[in-house]
Amino acid sequence: MPPISFEKGRLPGVYLITAFFSEDERGYFQKGFERRIFAQSGAAMVLSETFETFSRHGVVRGLHFQHRAPQAKLVRVLQGRIFDVAVDIRKSSPTFGQWEGYELSYDNRLSLYIPPGFAHGFLVLSQKALVGYQCAGDFLPEADTGIRWDDPELGIEWPLEQVEQVILSQRDLELQSFREYREGDAFIL
Repeated sequence: MPPISFEKGRLPGVYLITAFFSEDERGYFQKGFERRIFAQSGAAMVLSETFETFSRHGVVRGLHFQHRAPQAKLVRVLQGRIFDVAVDIRKSSPTFGQWEGYELSYDNRLSLYIPPGFAHGFLVLSQKALVGYQCAGDFLPEADTGIRWDDPELGIEWPLEQVEQVILSQRDLELQSFREYREGDAFIL
């Protein structure tokens, strides 16, 4: 079986991953994770939870993170197309406050590995999208928070020309600004 391939992102620890994929008249087989291969490539994960979201066109989810016991995430699209973003929020990092984004889709079969210490969010570009997450580290509801998706200080270049309307949850509308995070005491070193 050919290996899973890893392309380093611009920010340290972020990887764009191409899974092993095989297709024939029966359908397809895809292998998107193997603990040993991920560890050898610098994206070590011991899975703690998996979940999926189903969202419609224009939905933005994020930018989410845990300020205590941050999680690593492996994100992949099972149906549709999204613009997926990782933001370095580690205050001691030389790339603190920088972001990178990738289009992930069912068709391109790419996954994004987001290391601990990054905020994560996505914008749905297709009519609907089913997104699967694999997370390393326990979910701590009391540490779950985020930063506004459209914070001008972060300057994320969302492909908004591809959506008619942005749809957010009430929770995401009330997230803190990057400045509030930067000046606050609940932060990731």
